[in-house]
Amino acid sequence: MGEAKQRKSALRTRLLDQVEGWTFPPTDWERALVQDVMALPAYRARRMPAKDLAWMGMPANHCHANVRWYVANDYTKQSKAAVGWWPQGSDLVLHSVLTNGAEYMCITPSSLGEAEIVFIPDPQIAWVEHQGQLAAKRNGQIIGLGIRRFPALTIAMHEIMRKKLESGTDPDRASEFSEKERDELMRVHLSPEEYAAVSETGSA
Repeated sequence: MGEAKQRKSALRTRLLDQVEGWTFPPTDWERALVQDVMALPAYRARRMPAKDLAWMGMPANHCHANVRWYVANDYTKQSKAAVGWWPQGSDLVLHSVLTNGAEYMCITPSSLGEAEIVFIPDPQIAWVEHQGQLAAKRNGQIIGLGIRRFPALTIAMHEIMRKKLESGTDPDRASEFSEKERDELMRVHLSPEEYAAVSETGSA
């Protein structure tokens, strides 16, 4: 298998894992946690330049391990790990960044190329051992990839992604939705009040 095919195969597998991670059943725990998180202050986290991340060999999609490695190897001993939430659309992705106590820096590469991201630090998240590895825990529950403001919408979008991936769609395009497709999904899976709020902010 050529390098390009290997990359696409690995991406397809990762996206299918992502689908599984975002299609869990809604719970009262998730609804309460979303309300808690949305009340927390949000900050701007500057992303370290891509050339520096490449030089350090920081892999994408491994933010927690990247931050732990950097803190352990920071000769200045001034960097600390901060775990919290990265708002992406209507979802809140569990994310780790660096902090010096005054500002935040993301050290995980992103294909989107943002110079900075919105980051919501959450001091109530604790790292615990779970099934032989470290896992984030909040309000008595283990956190997976993140939490959803509108679970039905997130589930519907990821189920469409699953069908695309399983039918052989190019994984680089499997997560793409046209404005018309996104609007139709929002109309079906959001209440009129939610649809109006999301349409105003463009956060879905």
